[in-house]
Amino acid sequence: MKKYICVFCDERKNIDTAYKACGNIGICAGCSERLSRTSHSLPYKGTRNISYIMSPFEYGEPLRGAILDFKFKNYWAYARLFADMMKDYLDSYDIWDEFDYIVPVPLHEKRLKERGYNQAELIAEYVSEYLQIPMRTDLVKRVRATQKQSSLKRIDRVLNVKDAFSCGSDLSGKGILLFDDICTTGNTLQACASALSGANAKNICALTLAIYTEQKMPIIMY
Repeated sequence: MKKYICVFCDERKNIDTAYKACGNIGICAGCSERLSRTSHSLPYKGTRNISYIMSPFEYGEPLRGAILDFKFKNYWAYARLFADMMKDYLDSYDIWDEFDYIVPVPLHEKRLKERGYNQAELIAEYVSEYLQIPMRTDLVKRVRATQKQSSLKRIDRVLNVKDAFSCGSDLSGKGILLFDDICTTGNTLQACASALSGANAKNICALTLAIYTEQKMPIIMY
């Protein structure tokens, strides 16, 4: 029987135990049950330039460890698996035709050179294909190198990404779906959205794989 390695428990298992599998990696049913899922079709409040934020999973274990491996240990093959994990949640919304482009939050060229890839872009590529929304990586540029947000206090995170992004295109009348791997305070998404708003984008929403829910409150929908 075909085998795979669960990215959460790191155990080699038979394929019939998988919740999701992509090639020789996957997520076993047991680890899937440990994931903290958010409510379908119940978005989180946005920021000054973001209408609302959508995210299928809470940022906690075991997902947190796998995301960190993906970002910092060159486990780029996780991208498709993460995108597949999002599909049920994405199917709970009927809003995707409102967006003209999906825009992954860019890395500064120095950070991109060090890491070798933009983790948000890798996942967004598969999400773009699934939602049939064209991905654009040329609209927003990270013009200033910043410190890692996770190493900073809350107020310092705001200042760290202030004016860190620019957008040279005219996006008048365009709906933009911003994509990032995680949302913690939302400051990076807000800074990126500010550049898009300055380019006259009419509707900006955000989508992430995971969200730190202690920092966000859902929009109550009746």
